[in-house]
Amino acid sequence: MKDEKVKVKHPLARKLLLWIGVPLLLVYIIVILFTYSQSGNNALKQMKEYLFELTSHHACMLDNKFLKVSGASIGIADAIDKFSIPNKNELYAVMKKKLSENRNIYGMATAFDPFAYNNRIKLFSPYVYRTDEEIKDVDLAKSYDYTLQDWFMIPKLLGTSYWGEPYFDEGGGNILMATYSQPMYKDGKFIGVSTADISLDDLELEMNNIRIMAGYTFIITRTGTFIYHPIKEYMMNESIFSLAEENGQPELREIGKKMIAGEQGITTYIDVNTGEKEWLVYSPIPDCHWSFAAMIPGKEIMKTVNSMVIRQVSIMIIGLFIILLVILWAAFGITNPIKRLLVFANRISKGNLDEKITGIRGHDEIHELVKAFNKMTYDLKHYIADLTAATKAKESVESELRIARQIQESLLPRIFPPFPDAEEFDLYARNIPAKEVAGDFFDFFMLDEIHLAIIIADVSGKGISAGLFMAVTRTLMKTVCVKDIPPAEAMEKANIVLCQDNDACMFTTLFLAIYNIKTGKMKWTNAGHDEPIIISEDGSYRILKTFKDIALGISENHKYHEGEVQLEVGEKMVLYTDGVIEATSPEKELYGEKRFLKILSENADKSLVEILDIVTENLDGFQKDNQFDDITILLLKREK
Repeated sequence: MKDEKVKVKHPLARKLLLWIGVPLLLVYIIVILFTYSQSGNNALKQMKEYLFELTSHHACMLDNKFLKVSGASIGIADAIDKFSIPNKNELYAVMKKKLSENRNIYGMATAFDPFAYNNRIKLFSPYVYRTDEEIKDVDLAKSYDYTLQDWFMIPKLLGTSYWGEPYFDEGGGNILMATYSQPMYKDGKFIGVSTADISLDDLELEMNNIRIMAGYTFIITRTGTFIYHPIKEYMMNESIFSLAEENGQPELREIGKKMIAGEQGITTYIDVNTGEKEWLVYSPIPDCHWSFAAMIPGKEIMKTVNSMVIRQVSIMIIGLFIILLVILWAAFGITNPIKRLLVFANRISKGNLDEKITGIRGHDEIHELVKAFNKMTYDLKHYIADLTAATKAKESVESELRIARQIQESLLPRIFPPFPDAEEFDLYARNIPAKEVAGDFFDFFMLDEIHLAIIIADVSGKGISAGLFMAVTRTLMKTVCVKDIPPAEAMEKANIVLCQDNDACMFTTLFLAIYNIKTGKMKWTNAGHDEPIIISEDGSYRILKTFKDIALGISENHKYHEGEVQLEVGEKMVLYTDGVIEATSPEKELYGEKRFLKILSENADKSLVEILDIVTENLDGFQKDNQFDDITILLLKREK
């Protein structure tokens, strides 16, 4: 057969280039990284120190500004504590003097607690503030009830000074401001609050004059709200946390947490406005618990380091180009035999497994590759034949499992409500297998006109073996549960049968109850099963404690105990298997009895089918497609 040409997407010459060129490239990269790590790290270290120092300097200047503001308020509070309370004119005069001495302060107030200034005057709060022309005064008590404001209530309740969140003050100047509040005391008793306001307009003017390299600055409050930002829409409308949420940036949320915690730091960050990598440097303003930050373009900082890297890359490219030319010259001398091998391999890849590679001789690696190809073709033919047979067998087993599950489902009651004409009770149940065939089962049937038998069980193990044992146990319980036979006696009869010829050592936990639908009285026995729960419509519950009886199929001489309980009108009995409380999350956390009881209590007033839907939905969300055990739940409610 004439050898046809095969188009090769990745020829050997290219591979030789990679085999030899890549190691050389790695060497060059290591050299560049070493140079970059030395000079780059030094440059970055110096830049970090410079930025730390610069932001700390500006934060300190801002802190001094706030300290001067808070100091004026503290001075008035101390004076009132040490001396007698001045009259109105004296108080206004002192506050105006403080205001004229400190250009950082927009306004000051001395807000007294009800009847603290004068037992005939309930509220009195003189306030002085500056305008473009003069310093004006006003009594805030005439504008609003200032005792309900945060700047008054928080220092009063906490007994300490407080820088409040910025707000629009309608009673004192009608501007955006931030207020420092200092509690005032007289003879150890709280009498009011001395405040000092800073105008956000003045703060904005000062921040506009701060420049750190080619970046911009901003300030956030203790809650993360932007008090200053070059984007005006952010101020008082956005927080660092809302930006993190809107832009899906959890790293920004973590930075915000550190800033409001008073930490100082520097980190790289993708700016939500420019989309570029920038450096974020932040430092606290201690007096008001705000944080000052600067956002600096990364390209400005890395300009020197990047130019050095470009030079190194250029040298590397020239050297690699020369080496690649040498590799190409050598590669063409060894590719002809490989091309012939490629032709045969292409025929095999198209399904011609009877093809055998011939015509390539020698004792080198290519000849060994030819032998490996021929052996692979032979083995592949036989493997495909074996896989086809195995696939058919697997499909047959899966089909049988589906049929087994259908048979098992047909054994369990499927129509709800099962007794539509019964007005005395309501009953619903659900079975969710972990595998195709479940080991859990439930059943219920009338023994006579007033007695209802209820069964729930959990067979050891899972799969086909558990399903078979379940079917036997269900049939057996139908046989032993008859009228006038107590539950414990019926359980003992079933146990004797299950223990006989039990070579597989299978066993099942089982709860059996005989319920009088007229009186609500229930007799029950428990063979090692989970303790049932009786829950009232108000969410309270009680648990039927077991007698520590063992599971069925273990010892045929065991004597089972019998309990009796009264089910009141509206109460619900919850039967379940351990697949509920032992459900496991992907983080290996158990669902647990407490969580189950909480869900039942919170939804006790709902219908049975609604409770079942809520519980199963909650289990699905908890396990997240990670179900390891069968889940069965049965609910019985006394209606009248």
